[in-house]
Amino acid sequence: MKTLMLGMTLGCVLLTPVSSVWAVEFGGHNDACDVSLNYDVTLTPKKLVIGEQGKERYRVEIDRLYVDGKEVSLNAEQKTLLTQYQQGMTKQIPEVVGLVDEAMAMANDAISTALTPLLGDDAGAKLDDMMTQLHERVGKMVYHKGDTYFIGATDDTLDKAFDEEFSHQIEDLVMQSMGSIMINIGKSMMNGEGDFSERMDAFGKRMDKLGDEIDQQMDERSKALDKRADRLCDDFQQVMTVEGQLRQSVPALSAYPLVSGRP
Repeated sequence: MKTLMLGMTLGCVLLTPVSSVWAVEFGGHNDACDVSLNYDVTLTPKKLVIGEQGKERYRVEIDRLYVDGKEVSLNAEQKTLLTQYQQGMTKQIPEVVGLVDEAMAMANDAISTALTPLLGDDAGAKLDDMMTQLHERVGKMVYHKGDTYFIGATDDTLDKAFDEEFSHQIEDLVMQSMGSIMINIGKSMMNGEGDFSERMDAFGKRMDKLGDEIDQQMDERSKALDKRADRLCDDFQQVMTVEGQLRQSVPALSAYPLVSGRP
């Protein structure tokens, strides 16, 4: 998982944590998890649905399998594999959603701590609006509503939420706000005791301390997120092993591999 970098390039703060978690798709530092979902996944307490653009490809209901709307007859061994697969996904999907939620929370905290105080009211309002839009975009791709979890196929979804256009929007906002930033910095420098050089030195020390505190806070959270993603990666690989065995055993599923990019 990419390292969280803090700084004036707000796009990096946003892009790194969430897109890195999505690489679980299941990511971490494990190259074996550098895969992408081929289909949308919807999980409820009673069923697991694998679909594409709103069309169901197959669904699992305990030990019953339906492919393209038709129930597939299974023997005892196949039913065991199917149950293992559903149980594995029932554990994994909520964990993935939780990782994305935590990554978004990290982005919010990094922004509010590092930049919002310097941007001024107008730019701060624009930044809030951009973050709201970002949440809405991500919320269409991965969400938890009641007892339903959803993760969208990844080829053209999450990447679009963190594309170059969004990064440029953030950079433009920072550039447009440079006047407010410099004014706020100037006010901070002028407050305090001593002559100008002493206030300059005191201001620099405050900025260094703030930077160190932000870096430490985000680094600790990023490392914790890394560990969660690595554990998730290991567990997900086991689930995908079962999924592969199930597709080999049930010909009707052979055309619907859940992930691509596996080594």
